[in-house]
Amino acid sequence: MSIVLVVIYHVAVGGAGHVLLGGRETFIGKLWLHGNLALVPLRMPLFFMVSGVLAAGAIRRPWKVVVRPRIYDLLWPYVLWSMIWAATAWPRYAPDAPGEFFVGEITGLLMIGSPYWFIAVLPIFFLITRLGSSRPKLLVALTLIAYGAAPFIQRAMRASEAPSDLVYGVFQLTDNALWFALGFAAREWILRIGSRPRPVLGSILLLAFCLLAFIVERGELPASPTRFLELGASMSGLVSCAALLPLAARSVALARAGTYLGSRTLVIYLVHPVFINLAVLAWRDSGAEESFGGMTRDLLMVPVVTAMAIGAAVAVQATVHRIGPRWLLKAPGGSAPSGHEMHNTMQARRSSS
Repeated sequence: MSIVLVVIYHVAVGGAGHVLLGGRETFIGKLWLHGNLALVPLRMPLFFMVSGVLAAGAIRRPWKVVVRPRIYDLLWPYVLWSMIWAATAWPRYAPDAPGEFFVGEITGLLMIGSPYWFIAVLPIFFLITRLGSSRPKLLVALTLIAYGAAPFIQRAMRASEAPSDLVYGVFQLTDNALWFALGFAAREWILRIGSRPRPVLGSILLLAFCLLAFIVERGELPASPTRFLELGASMSGLVSCAALLPLAARSVALARAGTYLGSRTLVIYLVHPVFINLAVLAWRDSGAEESFGGMTRDLLMVPVVTAMAIGAAVAVQATVHRIGPRWLLKAPGGSAPSGHEMHNTMQARRSSS
């Protein structure tokens, strides 16, 4: 679930959405934009919480057993695919200054300001959680303090004219560490909630999430109350997912689709930004915009490009698994990539049902 939400967001929001949807002045274009923005309190917290749940076993294993899958096999593709992304992005963002663009991307990579920041922070969260695993309540309390302080740290760094990539990277670290720590510390409770459908609880919390997310997205409130409302939206959204997703497990087709995509989460995360770059360039330069427009385009563009991006990632994973090169998805020197290093929300739901 989380990986699909991320791909949809990257297709519909930002420069890609502006080009593919021909602007956002239409009613449907605004729905895609504001609907995705309203899901901000859920999308990445869901990913990091599930990552924390699934990392619990590895956190307690010997260091030599986990250093490759949890550190090297994430940092290597982070660096490699950041450069691949840059190679496909400069015609979009800086066609007249590719050298400056690449230098900026290398700087951003080092400061966790890359488009792949969510992969870079996973080893950091793993190490922090491993260090605090003997005191889980203290770990959650400290990351909660960091979460509450995140927007104020961001504001202070901007006021001091810190590099924008560094500001972005520090914010992502402080904004998301809580969810990984919470996934680890509350793992048993989360799995117990998700052990069976809880439609009443899930529906109430889903309504609460929708209300809080709407207020956050449209309210324009001061930073302190906004942060409090974001926390409430994230918590209600996460628990509603745990309570309602077991209903989807009753569908064999959905369960299989979730397992299939879940086993390919890492490669989908890596490939889809590159595919979106290529799709935007092809759409912009082919003149297709003149032939397709109106409501049909507004309705179908986002789901079609999302499906194509996921399909491209699946094809890359299959190719690497069969013929290589293996180093495209994992650090050199390891075994063949199985696609099972990272999992998404559907797998967490499946493991708890």
